[in-house]
Amino acid sequence: MYIYCIEVNRMKQNIGTFIKEQRTSRRLSQTEFARRAGVSQSIISNLERGRVKSVTAVHAEGIARAVGMSLNELAGKVDF
Repeated sequence: MYIYCIEVNRMKQNIGTFIKEQRTSRRLSQTEFARRAGVSQSIISNLERGRVKSVTAVHAEGIARAVGMSLNELAGKVDF
């Protein structure tokens, strides 16, 4: 008898999709989320719309703080 172990590789989520899901689940406007993250509303908007694909380390730290995660936790969930 053979037992096969299949490892499921979970793909990381796009940062913009993650932000939008987190923001809307908290019922926050882009402006309020941006304030909590310490970034501009235009950065949040551009990330959510896919116009910007990556963030700076400072922005990533702010986004992590806004969703109540450490930077390491956020990095495990999203592509920067």
